[in-house]
Amino acid sequence: MSGLTPKKIGNMRYQIDADSSKGMKVPVTIYADEKLLAKMMTDRTIQQAVNVSTLPGIQEHAIVLPDGHEGYGFPVGGVAAMDAEEGMISPGGVGYDINCGVRLLRTNLTEGDVRPKLKDLVNDLFKSIPSGVGSKGAIRLNPSELDEVLVR
Repeated sequence: MSGLTPKKIGNMRYQIDADSSKGMKVPVTIYADEKLLAKMMTDRTIQQAVNVSTLPGIQEHAIVLPDGHEGYGFPVGGVAAMDAEEGMISPGGVGYDINCGVRLLRTNLTEGDVRPKLKDLVNDLFKSIPSGVGSKGAIRLNPSELDEVLVR
């Protein structure tokens, strides 16, 4: 993976410039500490993010979040925004293997149809979809107990 070594650009932010590999249209931005980045470098996570940066219509950056690891095409924890006209939609980029809660939905609704109801839609989704650690679970942990679980 020579030439694809991310350079540090900020606190827990790394970048692979768009001229680092043939076909890249945008840089790859990685959010990770040194330990997480080192782990990402042991598999195809970084190469997959570079591949995402070559896709038609990609905007601004291909991004790898701290949970990034090798996926199927896109790295898991990868983010890419595509132009509505020139871009593409990739179900592999949304994820389909472990049911992590990310969804892709196609409708015949236009932005004009949805925008006036967006606040109600977001509120209804927030009420209907459990979120947050233990928000609906039977086991209740205080902050120190949660810390103990996280270090085991």
